[in-house]
Amino acid sequence: MSTFNNDAQSTWKKLVPRSLWRQSSTIQLMALSVLSSLLLALMFLVGLLIVDLFVSRGSILLQGSEIAAARERFGPMLDLVYPVEEEVLPDDIELQNRGILHSLWSFQDRIWAEPLSRLAAQVPMLLDNFSALIILLAVGSILGLLRGLILVRCRLLAARLGMTVSNQMRRSLHRQAMRLGPSDLLDMQVGTAHELFRNDTVTIQDGVTANVYRLIFHPVALAMLVVLGLIVSPRVFVQMLGPLLLCWWLVARERSRFDASRKLAESQAELRGNVLAESLTKTRLIRGYSMENYDNSNFGRLLEQLSTTSTTVRRRDILSRWLCWVMVVLVFLLLAILVGNKMLLPAEHPQSMHVAEVVILSLVFVAAYKPLARLRDLIGIRHETALAAERIYRYLNQIPEVGQAVGAKFLDPLSRFITFENVTYSLPGLTGKRLLDQFEVKVPAGGMTVIASANPLEARAMLYMLPRFLEPHEGRVLIDGEDIAWVTLESLRAETLYVGGRDLYFTGNVMENILCGDPNYTQSDAINAAKKVHAHNFVQRLPQGYETVLGEHGEQLSPGQAYRLGLARALLRNPAMLLLEEPDVQLSEEDKSMIDDAYDQICPGRTTIVIPSRMSTIRRCDRIVLLYQGKVATMNTHQNLLSGNELYRHWEYTRFNVFRHIES
Repeated sequence: MSTFNNDAQSTWKKLVPRSLWRQSSTIQLMALSVLSSLLLALMFLVGLLIVDLFVSRGSILLQGSEIAAARERFGPMLDLVYPVEEEVLPDDIELQNRGILHSLWSFQDRIWAEPLSRLAAQVPMLLDNFSALIILLAVGSILGLLRGLILVRCRLLAARLGMTVSNQMRRSLHRQAMRLGPSDLLDMQVGTAHELFRNDTVTIQDGVTANVYRLIFHPVALAMLVVLGLIVSPRVFVQMLGPLLLCWWLVARERSRFDASRKLAESQAELRGNVLAESLTKTRLIRGYSMENYDNSNFGRLLEQLSTTSTTVRRRDILSRWLCWVMVVLVFLLLAILVGNKMLLPAEHPQSMHVAEVVILSLVFVAAYKPLARLRDLIGIRHETALAAERIYRYLNQIPEVGQAVGAKFLDPLSRFITFENVTYSLPGLTGKRLLDQFEVKVPAGGMTVIASANPLEARAMLYMLPRFLEPHEGRVLIDGEDIAWVTLESLRAETLYVGGRDLYFTGNVMENILCGDPNYTQSDAINAAKKVHAHNFVQRLPQGYETVLGEHGEQLSPGQAYRLGLARALLRNPAMLLLEEPDVQLSEEDKSMIDDAYDQICPGRTTIVIPSRMSTIRRCDRIVLLYQGKVATMNTHQNLLSGNELYRHWEYTRFNVFRHIES
């Protein structure tokens, strides 16, 4: 059994606040739980009548004064076989085929006997064996059906509450991913957010659903079963309850103890198995140093230990199960003696029990086992759910690097210079590597600028700072002399659009991928943008054209096609600055030609900054910013750098020379 420590408890309270228990769905679930328990009680009552009908066969033996008492209690219902005069009563009368009359007489001191007697007076068919059996079976079936429908409704309500909590977590994760994602240079947070969203929110949903349902439904059901047991036979119920609860607790404790022992033994066995398997990978060492005898001896010893451990676990399992069965058998023998003794007592004895009472009392305890087991399992479920919630809360508590400053102002489109002043940036973490170190460069507006770096993270960090996906740890980034940390994110990102990486398209149709839900643009605008970057042709070849769904469950685009789709999305918005990260994969000749022609369409009249993956892009650029160890080594044209800069020639060779992969 899992423990529920203080940290997990506080996390659970944060996940499931008190306000959740005051929602209309929770109140409705409570009301339905009470109604379900009442139906369960009625089902047991019907079951008691059916069992007693089978045992007694509807026969009643009235002796002496019982005849007058029966006439006084049942009146017209007591249809005597022959008339009895008022002053002379027979010694005994046996009534046959009287339906539930035997139950009404035998259990006349029960609280339900009087209402049931009035019902029988109104429904004479209950006083005939066959018709009474049909009615009781029909009523029991209807009650069972109604209770089944209520159970379905209760599960749906609990699932709705679980979904409400998990959806709140999903919304929080989505908001936090939007805040942290752009700064995730290594794409580590993306994987974390995806894992939390796909797995931990499901764990929370199932855990909250189980917790709400079981905490509301099962205690009410158990309370009703206790009431039923006390109604049937208070003394016997209490006498049976103690041994059964003790047996249940001892069995659960023994199985928990064995599970802990088994896990420890399995861990030791796995360790020895790994050591045994290690010798299979050390053959040269063993044979080279003539260690065969030592290795064989060591191997045999560990193998014997592994066998002993496995055998011990099996023996413990058998012993544990045997002990549990012994405890169960002893308790049932004790209960059989207790109940059997009361069944063997004469009928007139005050502690005598009917067969129907024994059957119903046994069913009460059987029905109580599942709710008890479900409530016991809640500790482990809540612990697992709290751990999942804690992982999500740790992610949500991370502070994003980028935020909009109070009083930020609107940024005009770039027209003169982009300036990096003394910029320093390190990867997240205490030992994060410094990517940009006192980085300074001034890039003129207009034309195409290529960022070249042996470390692609340095180039990406520089590029990501322009739309403020990343924030400098030191220094400033300025556009036309304005520190972009003090401008609105909306105005900055409207004029500084990024295309590339893994965010080239999302799940949705092609038109949605270009328009991105922006009502300022029409479908005609999107098609014109797609034509300029040569995306229109391949879109037309898709099964539904611009209505074709892309993504995991739709059509998949090639890297070149996806890149051109991203260019169309950016071109539609006509930004002053275009940031491009070309696909770092082998493109087809058609894709290369189309992309080059697209550049001819979109680059003139705007500033384009590129992290290149193709030589043709480098040849067409106006300038190259060469980075080395977090600083600007130089800024010049391709031809000048190729002829006069050894560092650039090395970079160019390692990136683009066709013989770079040939080993000497």
